Amino acid sequence: MRQTDLFTHRHIPQAREISMTNDPSAHHTASSSPDVDPLQYERTETADGAAVDGNIHVGYWDSATDDRSLDQATDRLTDLVAGRLAAAPGRRLLDVGCGTGRPALRIARATGAQVSGISVSHEDIGLARTRADAAGLADRVDFRYADARALPFDAASFDGAWAIESMMHIGDRTAALTEIARTLRPGSPLVITDVLLRSPVTGDAAELVRRTCRAFQSPSFPEPGELRTALDRAGLEVVDFDDIGERVRRTYQAFADAFGDIEPSADDPHYAFFNSTRSLPRFGALPQVGYVFLVARRR
Repeated sequence: MRQTDLFTHRHIPQAREISMTNDPSAHHTASSSPDVDPLQYERTETADGAAVDGNIHVGYWDSATDDRSLDQATDRLTDLVAGRLAAAPGRRLLDVGCGTGRPALRIARATGAQVSGISVSHEDIGLARTRADAAGLADRVDFRYADARALPFDAASFDGAWAIESMMHIGDRTAALTEIARTLRPGSPLVITDVLLRSPVTGDAAELVRRTCRAFQSPSFPEPGELRTALDRAGLEVVDFDDIGERVRRTYQAFADAFGDIEPSADDPHYAFFNSTRSLPRFGALPQVGYVFLVARRR
């Protein structure tokens, strides 16, 4: 599928992959990620990601022959994010839109970094805290309810930050990025991964994008020019801006398969999401739909 001139894949394969074992190829064979199995949490069929072991973001496959499962591929994306953060013991990191905590716990466990996660879902924060306690990481990972546009942290408190599929949920992205930049020390990295609308859509494609936005509770999917402008206004310098859409495209069919048997009632708060899963493969196949992996740093 078409790539725009703005993007390449050159940075992503070289990003350091964190490993939970001494065998760097273990992610191909492990049945489940080590940061999940010890918790033995009860899986429920909700949109918190239980059907995919707590990850509700896309997976990353290195090539067409990469045989990772969806679970392993979503962890792979987390590992690539960690690699660009240069996460290490003593570094303090911010997870913007932490969900139920799996990426934060994985990165903290593997790198020794301290992580603070924020979300506007009380339910997610409760699950994330339970996971941190069960994993024995509550002393290094904390989760709290907070809006990305009004962070409860002092200026220059963090050595890095990441936002995995959070920008799509924020209407005023410039305000959120400005607030994130405020909490970063000068020179610190911010890694953003998100669904990207490469170019405008019309007709049936536009309607499909609108329906997917509603299901994902997104005001709109970010566009390249919009993101670059917002980052610049927030005082963040773009280091890398890559479209890895072809590496994550398998996710849409995998999610449709993972959630396909769920038939929510009309009063289920996630009704729109579950009903949208059948059309996710068509959405993911649109040539206008990409996926951004960008690294910026505070000036």
